[in-house]
Formats: sequence, C-alpha cells, structure tokens
Amino acid sequence: MLLLIGGFILFTDTHSRRYRWIAGPIHALGHVGAAFVIALGATSLVLMLPPLGWGWTIRWGGHLFRIDLQPLVASGLIALGGFIVGPFITGLYLLVSLNGFGRHWNEAFSALAIQDWKHFLRLHIDAEGQLTIYPIGVRRVPRRWEPRQGNVGPELVPKDPNATDPVLIERPIVLGCPTAMSTGVTDASPGALRPEPRAI
Repeated sequence: MLLLIGGFILFTDTHSRRYRWIAGPIHALGHVGAAFVIALGATSLVLMLPPLGWGWTIRWGGHLFRIDLQPLVASGLIALGGFIVGPFITGLYLLVSLNGFGRHWNEAFSALAIQDWKHFLRLHIDAEGQLTIYPIGVRRVPRRWEPRQGNVGPELVPKDPNATDPVLIERPIVLGCPTAMSTGVTDASPGALRPEPRAI
C-alpha cells in the first residue's frame, strides 16, 4: 500500500511540493477505494447468482479435484471494472489538476490524443559551425495523402484542402560556434556582460 501511494506521489506534478503531497495521496486513495468497491461488488454479484454448474470435477492420480469457476468469473469482473473505472479516475484527476490548479499540462493534453497543433524544431548547421533553430508549427495536419508525382521528394504528399502549411511559431534562434568561455549565443541583448578569458 505504501509503495502504491508513493508511486502516485511521484507521478504528481513536481512544480509544487505541497500539491504533490496533498494531491498524490488523494489520487492514490481514489484508486484504492475504487478497487475495493469493485472487488466487493463483483464478489457479491457472483455469490448471489444461482448455482449454474460453476465448475467441473477432474479425476487424476486416484483423486478427485473440483475446479471452481466462481473465483475466475469474479476476477474477470474485477479486471473489467478496473479497466473502466481506473482510467476514469485518472482522467478526473487530470481534469481537476489542469483546470483547478494549472498542473499536469503535458499529461492532460496528451490524454486528449489531438493530432493537430503539432510543433517541432528544424536544425541547420552551416559550414562555419553556426546552428540555426527553426521552431515550426502545424495547426491542422492532413487527413488524406496521395503518392508523389515525381521521383524526388517524400513518398506521400498531403491531399487535404483543410490542412494548414507549416509556419514559424517564433523567430529563428541562431547559435554561433562556441568557444571555451562563451556560450555561442549571438541573439543576446546588447548590454549583456561577457566574461573575459583568463590565463590559467
């Protein structure tokens, strides 16, 4: 039990220690309580059902063994209930964390499985060793594709009129070839202090 609660505490957003130690145990107890209720309900339901030949008898080595299917049916119902209720509790936790406390942005957005609003970084290094980073975003990705019309380029090209073209979401970031004492950042403010190299 302590390991389970500790796992949920570690899962909780780390930006606030107080939030982690309050929301983590609450989230864990929600799952533990749901598991107890599901197990109790499934077991009670199986025991309430009329006897329908819940098992069979096997003769082996001169002995009779009876295999009872009631525990297997109860276990299956418990697994089914956990499969349905567990994700619901996690989703409710992420909903409250995001909208009520501004936590778990990444987990909550990932759970929505939205294929649009993607972004990535394109890197370019020139002959002088200067690195240029292009932050590129796509508002709506294509839903349909078709083979290319020539021998050059990607194998598939978009065939979706509603798809948007990639755009720069920020201006490019330029990093110069670093030296032993500088960071190589060329997009620095004019008044930034730069350390002078010292002889060792």
